Amino acid sequence: MKVKIWDKEIKGKLYAVGDIHGCYNLLMTRLKEISFDFENDLLVAVGDLVDRGTQNEECVSLIDEPWFTSVKGNHEDLVIMGDVNRSYFNCHIQNGGEWFYDLDYQVQREIIKKLKTLPIALEINHKGRKFGFVHGHIEQNNWDEFKSILNNFDQAQHIIKKERFPTELAMWGRDRLDEENQQYTHVSGVDAVIMGHTVTQKPCKRDNCYWIDTGAVHWGTMTILDLSKI
Repeated sequence: MKVKIWDKEIKGKLYAVGDIHGCYNLLMTRLKEISFDFENDLLVAVGDLVDRGTQNEECVSLIDEPWFTSVKGNHEDLVIMGDVNRSYFNCHIQNGGEWFYDLDYQVQREIIKKLKTLPIALEINHKGRKFGFVHGHIEQNNWDEFKSILNNFDQAQHIIKKERFPTELAMWGRDRLDEENQQYTHVSGVDAVIMGHTVTQKPCKRDNCYWIDTGAVHWGTMTILDLSKI
């Protein structure tokens, strides 16, 4: 699944959390601090649930929780592709993925299967507003165009033209955060786009795009954003 439209009722608040990177206990502490309602609220992660931290299996298990959902980050991509591609495997090992290859083979299969269920982009309508979530980058300045390209791009044409796949750009790209790059403007068709991937000391905003990876695994500073307040 490349793009998912959320279709379940959210009775409470909608929150977004930056890259968790195996910091399960930190996440649960932060949720307690904000009085997160596990029965009614929804927490959306912007990807990179795993690697670098120590509680990776616990973070993967979050995918099964009804109060939690996530998009696919580049570290989930590394887990999935490291299984079949040597360059991804090497990159994964160099970027905190050793834990995965120490696991029992069958456990590895189960984790890969679970991570493959995550969409690259997620759209949620809540209290009359539309929120988009993607891990790293949105190339287009129109949310519907972004979704359409993600769902319908021709891989063969991109290989011929030696272009990066739109899926790869969404998970790995960072260009929109560079304010000197004038090709990126307000993203139409959505009230806000929430991203992670690029570590910043505090949440950043450009137009209607927000970056919320504040380095949980590096400094213990995990951002959880109440989307009713943006």
